[in-house]
Formats: sequence, structure tokens, C-alpha cells
Amino acid sequence: MDRLNFAGWSPIRIHEEPGGEPQVDWMRAPPEVTRRPFFADGVQDAMQHPFHQAFRRQTPLEDLIAWAKASPGLPPSGIVFHVSRCGSTLVSQAFAALEDHVVLSEPPPLDDLLRAERRLPSLAPGRAIEAARAFASAWAQPASPAHGTPPRHLVIKCDCWSTAHAARIAEAWPDTPWLFLYRDPVEVLVSQMQQRAAYLIPGGPLGVDPAGIPFDDALRMGPEAYCARSLGAIYEAMLREFRPGRTLLLHYRQLPAAIADTIAPHFGMQPDASARERMRAACGMHAKNPAQPFEPDAERKRREAPQRLHALAQQWIAPHYDALERLRAAQDGLPRAAGERPGARAPGATPP
Repeated sequence: MDRLNFAGWSPIRIHEEPGGEPQVDWMRAPPEVTRRPFFADGVQDAMQHPFHQAFRRQTPLEDLIAWAKASPGLPPSGIVFHVSRCGSTLVSQAFAALEDHVVLSEPPPLDDLLRAERRLPSLAPGRAIEAARAFASAWAQPASPAHGTPPRHLVIKCDCWSTAHAARIAEAWPDTPWLFLYRDPVEVLVSQMQQRAAYLIPGGPLGVDPAGIPFDDALRMGPEAYCARSLGAIYEAMLREFRPGRTLLLHYRQLPAAIADTIAPHFGMQPDASARERMRAACGMHAKNPAQPFEPDAERKRREAPQRLHALAQQWIAPHYDALERLRAAQDGLPRAAGERPGARAPGATPP
């Protein structure tokens, strides 16, 4: 234990060779890594610099776990679950705009640990949970003034399929509040068909299959039906894992105002006027491409959606979406119009 000193180092990859023990790659990560819309992009950008190529460490996973015990970091203030293309990156970028917040946005090492049976098969499930805590802890270490602003809050945004592993996340961080963020399924389907994510490609490199559809069946049904069924499974997991008291259920239409007014208090944060201004500025830009201004597209997506997508959304996603809307209405004390279907606007809601 005494020999361990990872001050200034951050874990960026957890992997194992065939027949070997899990290993951790470390780098002296600059703060910009956790400011990017996605963790993997921040790491890749940093690795373009010769310094980070030259100064790296690799250790057994046990050293990461031991370091968390020797130098515990902040526990997460909040964990963001989402159904994809629903504003989750906007939420994470708003918090990333605050210097004393660390945001881990869909970090691949966490996903590998949550799906250790497939990604790290030599790792026992209980050890994987402990390693997940240690990974997050290493990124939220107390910082000296020489290394930047000491962090006050850690926010983790999970991959959209991670809701199915919510029980494991609860085991890792039993006291951390959750945000469940979702959107009209037609809008999500249109977005995915315009630029499909890798996890919605059958047999894709991530090894994700939310609906458990056999490969041959996925090919026969075509991309639209496969996307609808896979997204339906993600909505269903959100409905199944909703836990009153712990979970804040939020619709895309409530963004961006809800970030500072609702999400931050739920996560135990009290942003002051300066912090709110920085968060507002971040919300004015396109979340996935901060160099471009944000332009609302919900109405256009619904208008342009072909009838087949409407039918698939109705068949595979709408029942779960409607149930989430009922839960949210009860949570917010809002009336819900009888027969309101996906695409209908909630009373008083305006698009971001």
C-alpha cells in the first residue's frame, strides 16, 4: 500500500489479455479530458500530444482498487441515465462548464466494468463493482491549487444501454441520486436513422444488444425495426428501474431550464448566479459539437418521420414511453391529457 502513489494520474482504459489479469492504463490527464462531450474523445485528443504518448503507466487492476482505498475521491453527486438523442449530452456539458465539477461522460472503462461478463470475463462481478467505484474515485481526487480547482462534484453520464445495469450501479453507489432522461420516441428514431449509433448495428463492435435479438433475425427485420425494438428495450429498462425518491424523471422538452432549476438541486448542488450563467452559455451551443450553436429540431423530426417509423414507435416504444409520462406527471403533479400520444406536447412545455 505504501508504494502506491497515483497522484496526478487518471485511469483511461481497463483491459485484459487472453488468459491474463485485468490491466489499467493511466495518463496524466489534463482537465480538458472531462470537458469534452464524450470521455473517449477527450482521451483521444489528449493522446495526440507527445507528452501523453511518452508518459503513461500500466498496472494491475488491483492497484486501482488499492489506490481508491488509500486516496478516496469524491462519490458521484448524480448519475445520468438516458434513452439516447434526448439531451443527456447537453446536461453533461452544462455541468462540465463549471470548473469545480468533474464529468465522466459515457466512459468506456465504466461500461466494460458494468458488462464485465462479456468485456472482462476473468473479473468476478463483485470485484467489477469495486473497480467501478475505484475508477470514478481516481477521476475525482482532491486537487492541489497547482493542479487546478479542487473538485466539489462528480457527475457520471452512463451509456444509454446502462439502465439495464442500474442494479449494479446502485450497488456501487447506493446513496447517489439518479436522473432518467427520455424523449418522444419518433424523434429519437428519426435521429438514429439519420445517423445510427454503433450499438444499433447488429453484431457491432460494442457487443450491445439491448433487446436480445438473434443476429440472423436482426438482419431479416431490417434497420428500422431493429432500432425500434432495441430502443424499446431501453425505454422499458428505464421504466423497470425507476425508483421513487431516488430517481428524477425528466423529458427532453423540459431542457435546458431544468438543468439548473431541477437537476442540480436533485444532485445536491446549489449553483450561484455565475455558475448558472456558464451553464446557460453551454446550453446555447450544440452539445455534441460545441463550436456550433444549438438549433431546435424536434418539430422537424416529427414532421419528416415516415409513417413506418411512426408505426414502429407506436408498436415497440409507445407503451413504455406512455408509462414514463404517467410517472413523470405524478412526480411533477401535472395533469396528463387523456389519450396523449408520443409527439404531443405536455401542457405548458416549450422546446429548448
